[in-house]
Order: sequence, then structure tokens, then C-alpha cells
Amino acid sequence: MHVLPSLAQFFLSHEFLANTVLFLGVILEGEIVLIFTGILSHMRVISLGEAVMLVTFAAILKTFIGYSLGKWIALRWPQSKLLRYVEKKILLLLPRFRERPFWSIFISKFVYGVNHVTMIFAGYMKANFRIYLRAELLSTILWILAFLGLGYFFSAAAFSISHDIKKVAILILIFIVIFLFLQRLLTFLFDLVELPPNK
Repeated sequence: MHVLPSLAQFFLSHEFLANTVLFLGVILEGEIVLIFTGILSHMRVISLGEAVMLVTFAAILKTFIGYSLGKWIALRWPQSKLLRYVEKKILLLLPRFRERPFWSIFISKFVYGVNHVTMIFAGYMKANFRIYLRAELLSTILWILAFLGLGYFFSAAAFSISHDIKKVAILILIFIVIFLFLQRLLTFLFDLVELPPNK
């Protein structure tokens, strides 16, 4: 239950290493890292302005890495059974990917655990890079604002209920679990909604 104080102490004592972990965390995971960044910003452990710049750079770098990795995989293993399996799973989650790649890529940014694979899949399928980049950059801006904001306001709400750090940690954990459930619900609703065609 001492996660928040430990994170705060780590950031205060090892600023460069902490920023490196934050940078890599956004590339490798994303949502939970941004939420904790928002929490630490509310606690004034890290500067919100510096955090926004750092996570934005990491997220944009991830956009290029994902697409490039997909293209490289397509060249190296074009007939891989594993990739065919991944393709089926992606098309199950995002059935309109081929017809509406912009909206599929955009929405995938907000579905936990789907965006990384979608970026690689876009490169693997050689999706139009301009459409891919536009969808990724627009969704990245909203994604950063949404998840940093959620962390910031989760923290503010939790501290307004209690100043006991153990209770705050439990409240934040409950908020995050509820939020992840709502993300899964969004995936289900996305499959039911008819989206407009690509621009």
C-alpha cells in the first residue's frame, strides 16, 4: 500500500532515471503510466509541463516505431502463421480496419492493450501512412490529455475523500479498475457503431 510514497521518493531522489522509466513506460505500456504521471503531478512530485513534453515525445516515437516494426515484420516473415493469427485477432477486435483504417487506428488508442498491436498491424498491412499518422497524432493528443487528466483528477478526488495515503492508494486503484472496465465496454460499443468513411 506504499506505492504512491515509494514512487514519489523515487522521482525526487532519481530524477533522470525516473524520467527514463516514464519515457520507456509510455512506449511499452502507456495508459497506467500516464495515470500515475497525472497522480504524481497532482502531488507536485513532478512538473506537469515537463511530464507532458516527455510523454508526448515518447508517444510520437512509439507511433513511428510501431508502424516501422510492422513493415519490417512483413518483409521478414510475410507468410508467418503467428502473424496470420494476429491478423485474425485484430480484425475480430477492429472488423472495419481495411475499410476504415483511420477510425480503427483512432479508436484503438483508447482500448487498453490494443493500440500497440494495431500500430504494428498497420505497418504489416502497409496501411496508408498519411491516414495512419493523422489518426495516431490526433488520438495521441487526446489520449495524453485524457489519461494525464484522469490521473490528476483521480488523485484530487481521492485526497478530497481522505488524506490517509493507504486509503488514497486504495481509492485510486478502485478508480483505475473501474476505468479499465469502461474501456472494455467502449470496445464492445465500437463494434456496434457505424462510423463515417475515411477522409
